[in-house]
Amino acid sequence: MSSTRPLHLSVPPKTAGMNDLLFVANAAGESATAAAMFGGKPTARVVGIVRSFDRFNTGMRVEGNIKRVEYLRGLSAIHHAMREHGCRYGFILTEIELVLVRNGTANTPFFGDLEVTSVQLAASAPEGDASTLPHETPLTACLALWGLCQLAADDTPTGHSHWRAEIGAPAEGTRRKAQPRDSWIPQPQLAEKREAKRSRGWVWPEDAIGRKELGKRGVRYGVV
Repeated sequence: MSSTRPLHLSVPPKTAGMNDLLFVANAAGESATAAAMFGGKPTARVVGIVRSFDRFNTGMRVEGNIKRVEYLRGLSAIHHAMREHGCRYGFILTEIELVLVRNGTANTPFFGDLEVTSVQLAASAPEGDASTLPHETPLTACLALWGLCQLAADDTPTGHSHWRAEIGAPAEGTRRKAQPRDSWIPQPQLAEKREAKRSRGWVWPEDAIGRKELGKRGVRYGVV
């Protein structure tokens, strides 16, 4: 899906903690699981998840708190997948739209700093209209996904950030690099804080690194 070395989309084996269908994109000759064989994390240039539109859609952001929380859960899922694979670009595919996500521009991005845009799947280009100028061609989901893969190509387009995000091992604590929450984001309820503490070992990004994050026997992911 890129002009120099094609990116291939594939579905890796399902892992614990990943309930959504996951897509990973890598260049020809690259393996998403090579690093994992030596105790590291899987790698990908682009990752994507599939969700039903009633569980995630961009319209939820401007609805009530319950819908906003569902929207944030979708973003949290793709954000987690992006960090697990050490990449900056991702997407969420539903029945109605393709949502494109970028995790900041810094080499080590701020935790949770997601830029989001979407393309309706119903959008289409006119067929056989030679009079349509390139800048008048509507952006379709296929064209948007192609463009996302172009950003993750071997040669990063001028003015854009490299696909690799320097996340490092959990022990390095890069999740603690975070900015204040946006004002529209609902405050977490007590039950949500308890669930976060139970499942991942921390509530706020600035919390201390816990044993749950270090992996079995204190493995420092990313070190071969």
